[in-house]
Amino acid sequence: MSSIVARSERQPDTEVLRETYVETGVMPQVANFGHQILYGRRGTGKTHVLQVLAAEMEERDDVFSIYIDIRLLGSAHMFTDPTQPLAPRCIALYKDFLSLLQSRLLDIATAPDRDGSGLQEVDELARFITEKTADVTRRDVKSTSVTDSGSNAGAHAGVNATGPNISVTLGAKSNDSQTNEVAFTEALRETIVYSEVYQLLDAALGAMGVDNLLLLIDEWTSIPTDLQPFIAEFLKRSVLPSRRVTVKIGSLEYRSRFNLPQDEGGNVVGFELGPDITANLDLDDYYVYERNPERVEDIFAALLYRHVASGIEAQALEEHGVRDATGFRARVFTERATFVELVRSGEGVVRDFLGIFGAAYFKATGSGRKKIDLHSVEEAARDWYETDKSASLSHAQHAALQRIIRDVIGERQTKMFMLSREHSDHPMIHSLFDLRLLHLIERGYSDKENPGLRYNIYALDYGTYVDLKRTNVEPEGVLIDVAESAEDDSGRLVPLADKRSIRRVILQPTIFDDL
Repeated sequence: MSSIVARSERQPDTEVLRETYVETGVMPQVANFGHQILYGRRGTGKTHVLQVLAAEMEERDDVFSIYIDIRLLGSAHMFTDPTQPLAPRCIALYKDFLSLLQSRLLDIATAPDRDGSGLQEVDELARFITEKTADVTRRDVKSTSVTDSGSNAGAHAGVNATGPNISVTLGAKSNDSQTNEVAFTEALRETIVYSEVYQLLDAALGAMGVDNLLLLIDEWTSIPTDLQPFIAEFLKRSVLPSRRVTVKIGSLEYRSRFNLPQDEGGNVVGFELGPDITANLDLDDYYVYERNPERVEDIFAALLYRHVASGIEAQALEEHGVRDATGFRARVFTERATFVELVRSGEGVVRDFLGIFGAAYFKATGSGRKKIDLHSVEEAARDWYETDKSASLSHAQHAALQRIIRDVIGERQTKMFMLSREHSDHPMIHSLFDLRLLHLIERGYSDKENPGLRYNIYALDYGTYVDLKRTNVEPEGVLIDVAESAEDDSGRLVPLADKRSIRRVILQPTIFDDL
């Protein structure tokens, strides 16, 4: 149990990744040769999807894949030095990308089952990245200077009208020439020629016999925000034109900046979302419990069972009477409602779900209980909130979160609220969403009481509500009228809410003005 999260995150065995993957409807949408961006917050499984996608696509004879983690690129000096000009930072980062791409191509070309075709072309690409750019950016210069020095010496004797005259000049006459030669390197502006990158890359793939290369770029938001549009532009001009290459990018929506619009209607710098690359997939949308409770419950039950079963001998599972996800849930949890609370506590983030499960399991077994109960889930969710989420907040973020909690949970007795769509880009909302303390439940909701306006519906994290339990500000009662609800809420740690309960719970971003 204790190795589940680490095994899922750091698993080098592709087959185990495929065994633990649970289909939500995403794979059929990405298993194609179209350029795509896959959004999702940290912990929702973007890396897992990309790696399983690579394994699935490589089952075809004509498909090869290259996975690149952007976190491996760049240097601390170029990233953190604000005095460095933008162009050198962009070009240095892109050269790192090309070098890593070339290295992966070399791995493919030298694989034991291949005949070595394309090695020369891959080597040409390597020389372009290193030697040719060195010729462009460096020039050896020698400076020569000559120094002359001299003096005169001699004697003169003669007769004039007054008598004999003798004059003497002291000194020495000489000519001395000294040559000083200084060598130095002159740095010129660095550049990359898009057409050459495209031609060399395409030639290498053609020589290797690679008709379809799946280029998977993960952790896009590790690129500094001001560089992202330019790296996207480099890719658009030098990689996307190749019919042999398909690009899939994993990123966080609210930290991505794929383009930079130009003044006066000029062409954008970077990707044009839609024409160049599609960006209509968000993993968060597939795990929101409030949208489809039964479907999400089944997904997480299968996911948990597969992660546990991948590390346990089949015989051991049989001894415990566990043959499927339903049997595992019955064996480990006191009742179905307990598992539902675990699902809700994860708020649609797989990593949080697995982390809270692990903590709840050891809290239960450490207290002598044979199964995970509601109390174990509550304690685990509170600890996860305090140690993994709220602990990383800045002072301003902590103050903002407390204001939302007081306004939404404390005064309105709910954990969900509406925010006008025109305010959804507020930096504080974005930051709390990225930190998994706010969760987007629905986009573009239209409220009958406010016709013509569109809202996004957010929920405060499960942990914020649990953290208030057993305190003097504990919320009272349930959040909806149980008589009107299709499901009894009485057994829940954190009551459900529906759109009727939040019609008038509209958050105004002015509460952040003085932070």
